[in-house]
Amino acid sequence: MLVKDSSSDLFQQHCLSWLRSLQQVIQSQAPIQTIQLAVNILKDVLQYSAQLAELAREVGLNSILGILTSLLGLKSECELAAMEGMTACMTFYPRACGSLRDKLGAYFLSKMDSPNKKTQEVACQCFGRLPCLGRLLDRGVGAGRAEGWTNQIHCLLASANGALAQLYQGSESDGTVQYEGPGVELAFPSLDQSDPLLLLQLQHRYAAVCLALKHTLRVDPASAVRLPVRPVLNLVCRALAVSSKSINVTGDGSLRLLVLPIIHTNTLDVLAALITVVCSGMVQYAAVLQRLFAQTLSAWTPVPEASIGQQRAYSSVRVSVYRTLELWVQVGGASANVLQGSPSHSELLFGHLLGDITPGAESVKLRAGLSADVVPGGKPGPRRTKSLRKGDQFANQDTCLSALRALRQIVLSSGTLLKDDIHKRLHDVVLPLCVRLQQQQRSSSTACDSAAGVGGQYSSALPRRELYRLLLALVLVPSPCWPAPLTCAVSILSTGRTDRNLKVSSFCTEALTICNALLHPRTPSIFLPLPPLTLKPTPTAPVLPSSQGPAPGLTLPTLLGGPSPGSHFASRHSLGLGPASLLWPLPWLSLC
Repeated sequence: MLVKDSSSDLFQQHCLSWLRSLQQVIQSQAPIQTIQLAVNILKDVLQYSAQLAELAREVGLNSILGILTSLLGLKSECELAAMEGMTACMTFYPRACGSLRDKLGAYFLSKMDSPNKKTQEVACQCFGRLPCLGRLLDRGVGAGRAEGWTNQIHCLLASANGALAQLYQGSESDGTVQYEGPGVELAFPSLDQSDPLLLLQLQHRYAAVCLALKHTLRVDPASAVRLPVRPVLNLVCRALAVSSKSINVTGDGSLRLLVLPIIHTNTLDVLAALITVVCSGMVQYAAVLQRLFAQTLSAWTPVPEASIGQQRAYSSVRVSVYRTLELWVQVGGASANVLQGSPSHSELLFGHLLGDITPGAESVKLRAGLSADVVPGGKPGPRRTKSLRKGDQFANQDTCLSALRALRQIVLSSGTLLKDDIHKRLHDVVLPLCVRLQQQQRSSSTACDSAAGVGGQYSSALPRRELYRLLLALVLVPSPCWPAPLTCAVSILSTGRTDRNLKVSSFCTEALTICNALLHPRTPSIFLPLPPLTLKPTPTAPVLPSSQGPAPGLTLPTLLGGPSPGSHFASRHSLGLGPASLLWPLPWLSLC
């Protein structure tokens, strides 16, 4: 509290003494709770001191190296707290940490193989910041940082490809693209090749390398860098090219199949980081990305199951694919060509999206509440029929939700460019599904059964709200040759306002307001012509009527120069913007 709430003068006066005290606490090998508290205070002190130029220079010269040395000497139980403190030093004083870069790199590399996921994650984050470190008195270090950043990317690519070569041994095709860049593999501790758990250790190391690659891509090197996009994309293609059909199940093949979904998920995280960093520069690889998405979804398609209430296999990989697909459409927009590129891949991808948002036939049936209404006289109807199968009512919701979000983003970004058949098939799926879910919810309410409700993927509020968002997107971005489902959407959203979940009902109310504004605009549209413009009457001297016929009509000089006798303005009408009435550019229109 004293560090956060003190004035600038008080902070400057005591900052160095506070840092010395914190360093003494860290060096004292105190209990882990005390070390964690000291590191939390250290992060605040470094953050605020970096904002004051003179103080920051003094801290960088006299304190940072001592603090880092003390953190490096902490016992292994305090490794998380130590790396948090190192992260703060590297974030706020990157140039002051440069002289210890090699020691820090070796320390982080030793922790990247840790079986503790949190320790591995923090170590990879710290490793990703190493290229940003420089010496305090260096000048013009931008080129050095850029070269170090690119070199670290290549070293991580070499390490990832080396791990894949061992993991995919005997499963890759002859035409697999090998890494031939300038990077060398990182100096990880060697693994025992005779260990029966070697494949699990390799998968764990590959996950660490992917994490470090992701964080290195996302860190800001503070200078112009050369990003090796094609080698990173080659790694992604190589990792995703191997499927369960490529692996021989004899020998250790079953173990390779076990780690394959995690390898694909980690690789998709790298692809997402690459898309985030390169942004629109990835448009030239749109066809490759479309093929990757369709190929990966096809490789991880589970066998259709007759029973409901079970989580489908490989759902985690499909969720990662859909999230990466949504990100790519957000970044690339209409240029992503997800459903407009290759017809075969587009159809395959669209089929997977529709399949994952469509619940099974049994999950949308009306639940067997009371099979008959209460008869007059208060006698109950037949007994309730109970299911003899167990199931998880929240099964497959993560896959459904991610597929809905991806579809919505595709419609919003390129809805007018999609084929009419795609819009028609979306309408055929979304509109009846919304109606059936509402009927199911009404039926459970009528039966007075608090346990009943919407079943399947849509038993949770998030998928239902995302379904309504997709419906609104179909209304806002229709096909030029296929009408928008505006009238149906108004009816569905009106019923959706009675949803039991507040988030769903609130969104339906908001979406219904948008649809009503489209149906009944509050002001005349700018594209529709208005009644002809007339002028208001002005007091003038009486004029004798002319015997030569009616007064002439309103002419252009009269309109520009002044009012004409006997004419008047129509009440509460704005200027018409038709061709005859647009006489000068209006201030809110940009003419080009």
